[in-house]
Amino acid sequence: MTKVLIAVDDHETSLAAARTALRLFGEGADYTILNVAGNAPVKWGDDALEYGTVYPLAAPGVGVIGGVPLVVRSAGSNDRTTDRVEAAQQTADELAQEAGIVGATAVGDTGDPADAIIAAARAQNADVVVVGTHERGWFKRLFSSSVSDQVIRDAEIPVLVAR
Repeated sequence: MTKVLIAVDDHETSLAAARTALRLFGEGADYTILNVAGNAPVKWGDDALEYGTVYPLAAPGVGVIGGVPLVVRSAGSNDRTTDRVEAAQQTADELAQEAGIVGATAVGDTGDPADAIIAAARAQNADVVVVGTHERGWFKRLFSSSVSDQVIRDAEIPVLVAR
């Protein structure tokens, strides 16, 4: 039985990728549908840290910067990681139903999408990874690679990119 990992997000290309996988590998394959939610933002007090903003630093263990307490929340405190994983899993499950893939295992994860896809492929002992692709212009591709490009580059198994 072919083990197929289908990585999805909330774009229409994910549905097309899932339907393509079903059409190519048939109903007899073992399907895992993966959706990856982003990480929670790092907090500075009650505000999320923003890219490009300069923040004062303290020496390790000091905890006070010029009379102002240093309060950076850790990833485990009130960031609702469990809620994001459950929401990602629900998205994966809904997409599997919409694509008509019966009996698929829905998996939710957080973090970098490409890293999570590769880790899930290893964990599931997948034979092939199926990802959708988004139409990105040359300018966007110039400054950042896509998730599908990263998965193609780093995966140890075949990757099918569907449009």
